[in-house]
Amino acid sequence: MADEVRQFKLPDLGEGLEEAEIVSWLVKEGEEVELNQPLVEVETEKALVQIPSPYAGVVDKLHGDVGERVKVGAPLVSFKTSSDAPEAGKRREVLVGYGPDEGASRRRRRRKIGRAEQGDVEVEPEPEPQPEPEPEPSRSVPAKALATPPVRKLAKELGVDIDGVGGSGKDGRVTREDVVAASEGRGAGQPAAVASVTKLEPVQRRGSTTEGPLEERIPVRSIRRTIAERLVRSYSEIPHVTEWLQLDATELMRLRADLTASPEAEGGKISPLPVLMKALVAALRKHPLINSSWDGERNEIVVKRFYHIGIATDTDRGLLVPVVRDADQLSVFDTAREIARVAGAARDGTITPAELSGSTITITNVGSFGMESGTPIINFPEAAILATGAITKRPWVVGDQIAVRDVMTLALSFDHRIIDGAEAGRFLRYLGDLIEKPARLFGVL
Repeated sequence: MADEVRQFKLPDLGEGLEEAEIVSWLVKEGEEVELNQPLVEVETEKALVQIPSPYAGVVDKLHGDVGERVKVGAPLVSFKTSSDAPEAGKRREVLVGYGPDEGASRRRRRRKIGRAEQGDVEVEPEPEPQPEPEPEPSRSVPAKALATPPVRKLAKELGVDIDGVGGSGKDGRVTREDVVAASEGRGAGQPAAVASVTKLEPVQRRGSTTEGPLEERIPVRSIRRTIAERLVRSYSEIPHVTEWLQLDATELMRLRADLTASPEAEGGKISPLPVLMKALVAALRKHPLINSSWDGERNEIVVKRFYHIGIATDTDRGLLVPVVRDADQLSVFDTAREIARVAGAARDGTITPAELSGSTITITNVGSFGMESGTPIINFPEAAILATGAITKRPWVVGDQIAVRDVMTLALSFDHRIIDGAEAGRFLRYLGDLIEKPARLFGVL
């Protein structure tokens, strides 16, 4: 049984992704690792991924530094191992938000609906049975803490060794509160100290020195770099035009209240967004050019006959756009549940690359921050993006009278190569009519 060196290369990331950036190494050179032990966190333009070890052995060499981009097929880790050492199967790596998760196999497989198309969700074949690892002796603190990528990032920022933190979450998972408590010298689950009364400091005199640098330079990496590159490409390649429409959303808010009170809501709160999405789909059917893209290589406009709606979502890792697929085939209640599911997965780092791909148009809800409107940048290569503003009570002319109504503003940015201003105006007006009188949806959906 002679030792040998095996080289592990960055696996195929799928979804057209060709490289990944090393976010953090979870092992060191010379460290003995077990089969399926997390090796490294890498970040693609789609998701943060924790890659497990395919071998049991000793880490001989780490190929790359934190922040370095590695191509698919390039060496990632070299191992000293024996020829009869356990080895993971040759299955394709599962690129979920973080690490090999036992719960992933128990998740309900999403039913594939609608016609097949490029970028649609493919049902993965069942993975080959893996050899059962030897049971580990019980330990009070696991060798590698269970934690989501945002919690790991927070621990790194606070200088906390997350592997030394006892987790208070499910199955011993380390939570954000555990990390904060560790940074403050408290044990997990202990309450934070009550802040003392703030004493106002006197104004500094001129000439006094200030501790620390006056500027901070933050390296642009990972998701932030991807966001920047995509926005620059979108704004430089697509001739953007934006149109706005202010409308009366009173009936929409009444419908929302009725839907929330109905048994089909199952106690969940229905936001205006699911109804807006149903109205958007109806408007896209009437104005199909809005649901298209520009193919410059073939000099063609590609009109999509399916409706995958991207939801711009604010997360700890930056702006992500999870996708509600086949929105035309979902009820308003199923739409609400799917929005909550994909947005939640984007925020907690468990979103998959497939769930971040293939949108045909995007909604960004600037109203969730109290904004009335904005100029949204199109999610390349789509033809349009819709921004929905805050719904607030305002004086509104109804007939010849002034009444207090729920008012909101829509902003539509569109690709002027594909869509003329008149067509965008007709689309926006039709969408606004459906929102002002949502009962019309029953006649057009």
